Amino acid sequence: MIVLSRFFFSEVTIHCPTLVGAGLAAALLLAAAPLSAQDDGTREDVWRLRGLRNGFCVLFLLDPATASKSLPPGFRLVAAGDARDLHPALKTEVEAQPELKTWSPSHLCLYDVDTIQTHDYSLRDKGEKETELLGLWTVNAMDPSGTKRDVALLLLTTNGRLIRSARLAGQTMREVDAKFGKAHEVDLDGRPSQDDRFQVKVGKTLVTWDGRQSEDSASASGSVAIDWIASAAAGGKAAGRLTLEPRWAQPMIGALKVAGKDELAKALQGSPVRFVGPLYRGGGGEIHLLR
Repeated sequence: MIVLSRFFFSEVTIHCPTLVGAGLAAALLLAAAPLSAQDDGTREDVWRLRGLRNGFCVLFLLDPATASKSLPPGFRLVAAGDARDLHPALKTEVEAQPELKTWSPSHLCLYDVDTIQTHDYSLRDKGEKETELLGLWTVNAMDPSGTKRDVALLLLTTNGRLIRSARLAGQTMREVDAKFGKAHEVDLDGRPSQDDRFQVKVGKTLVTWDGRQSEDSASASGSVAIDWIASAAAGGKAAGRLTLEPRWAQPMIGALKVAGKDELAKALQGSPVRFVGPLYRGGGGEIHLLR
């Protein structure tokens, strides 16, 4: 099934600042309780990210029957009808189909960088021959205290070394395959396609986006922040935060294809709406892993 990417030219706040440009002010809000760890005996690992090549999220609605089985004990899903600052793409669908108010906002976010530095080693590729990808699949939920949080259902990377480092930090990451480049296809007249292709394989799920970036770009004067909580590798719960300060943001115009039969594929295929973008490039940020 193919779902066309859509974009909105409305003012949307992300965490703190906004991305504003000529005809563009689009961003993503992933609201969660702030991390506070050092005063209660927990440990924090920091990974520094440099050279953001491509970063974007797929926003969609998740059938509660799919996600409820993966939540930490005591958590419950937040329905789209009760979600704060629901993205316009999702809000429009929910208003048009009231039965979707019980579904939950979910995000699959992918970030391709050329340098990842942990506390004891650095992964770097200036030649853009390999992809150092970090990703996460989250769903909005409420913790036992009644605070709305984003729960990470999957943490993703293309690097096995990062998986081992994450495990030491109490987090479970899953290795994926990723390809970012040109589509290398031809049209009906035999002309080469000029579309970009972002493709990620997670287990038996294959997510492919083919398309281009809008010419309506903007300097990204704000930051992107994603806080999450997840089931820890050794039991209990672990927390994390991703912060990015990209230099540029552009709407994405194209098509999203999802193939496969495992949980992520079913979740994406089952959503009545999928919004892709904006595309962030340049700059860097940090990942904080708490346990």
